[in-house]
Amino acid sequence: MSFEETTTIEEPDFLPQRLWDLFARPGRLMGNVGRWPRWWIAGLLIVIINGVATTWEGPILLQEYRSRPHPSALNSLISEEDFQEKLENSIGSKDSNKFASVISSGMNSWGGTLVFSLVLGFFAKMAGGKGSFSQALGIVHWAALIPYGLGTLAKLALILNTGEFARITLSPAAFLPAESVGSFFFILLDSFADVTILWGLLVVVIGFEKVFKLDRSPASLSVLMPWVLITAVMAGFRLMVGL
Repeated sequence: MSFEETTTIEEPDFLPQRLWDLFARPGRLMGNVGRWPRWWIAGLLIVIINGVATTWEGPILLQEYRSRPHPSALNSLISEEDFQEKLENSIGSKDSNKFASVISSGMNSWGGTLVFSLVLGFFAKMAGGKGSFSQALGIVHWAALIPYGLGTLAKLALILNTGEFARITLSPAAFLPAESVGSFFFILLDSFADVTILWGLLVVVIGFEKVFKLDRSPASLSVLMPWVLITAVMAGFRLMVGL
């Protein structure tokens, strides 16, 4: 028996390497994620990045929201004053403890990622995948660092540079005229054509192929079907409340 047959050589697996592999070699990243999901590390990064971004973006968002008319459909569910108060509380604008504000805001993004991970894990297993829910958490959390890490930081830089919130998007909607912001077509493009979200979904598909041993078609369907349904609901809510 040779040395090569008795020794397993693992790929480098520390945080900087994982972040590099996420963008340069997602297949290798997902191989390591399959062995050691470590999804809580990616989750902590999501909490920190999005918590800080939301805290800095919050005043710009609130100023824009107060200055433009809102869809009448909003008032059928909740008064505009109550909704604005909930919006202010959700971004920590009234919280004097900045650290608590960052964590609270970031937890909202992490919570959505956690739920999405479980949903996609369920669909992948229904498609015949052999992985575990812990591995699904790892796949989705590490892939989510593309939209919720790179995408969030890119948007934050643009928002702080322009002083605008609603117009900032990483989708083709950025090329629409200013008066289209908040329209059905703008929200449709922003929701379904954000390049960082689509990139992240592709990495999730790669993860389910490598870790759950799914072929490309079932892996893609197990990711795209729930994403389209969830995104459609969220886009409808945005259109209703004018966000």
